[in-house]
Amino acid sequence: MLTSKLLERRWTPRSCLSPGRAAAKDGPRPSGARRRNGASCAPRSKQGFERFTLADVGEAAGYSRGLPAHYFGSKDGLVAALATHIVEDFGRGVARTEKHAAGLERLLGIVAYYFESAARDPLRTRALFAVLGEALTNPTLRKRIGNLNAHSAEPLAANIRAAIAHGDVRRTVNPKAQAMLILSGLRGAVSQWLIDPARIDLRVLSKEFAASLQRSLAP
Repeated sequence: MLTSKLLERRWTPRSCLSPGRAAAKDGPRPSGARRRNGASCAPRSKQGFERFTLADVGEAAGYSRGLPAHYFGSKDGLVAALATHIVEDFGRGVARTEKHAAGLERLLGIVAYYFESAARDPLRTRALFAVLGEALTNPTLRKRIGNLNAHSAEPLAANIRAAIAHGDVRRTVNPKAQAMLILSGLRGAVSQWLIDPARIDLRVLSKEFAASLQRSLAP
């Protein structure tokens, strides 16, 4: 599983294994959890994705060098799986922490959680952004990342629709378009912080983002 512990250090065979477990080089086929673990053994996003191979990932994870190719098919498949795992894990985090009913308050809660999760685990966020950037020039990744983007925007759109129904957002707002603008704004703001954290206060950015969002959606 992709963890902060993994992303905070260089990938090695031991660091990519589940705690307390080791796998033989040519051991049995991995479980679903270990298959996901293969995605987490991609190199740190600081190094980029262009220089690693699926065989490297298999070796780093501690099992047969051929298994990543078997399960993910290609390096692009592994990179897409990495992005999917990060996004799905974000969704689980929102579900655990955000208790407001669907609507404007929940939308603002998701926005706040986006900034909080980036501050808590910047390397995970950097890895996601590296994959998103890769999709700009990689036709094989483009469709999968496009689908992932749509999946990421849908909870935002659903809460905008609920907020409109509650009278908290004006009815002329297009939920789908606004959701994509919010998602793009979140990614853009956080990416600026990742590039220059010394000059950018992420907490202030989060508060200003939420305030601007409320003003733009107000009835």
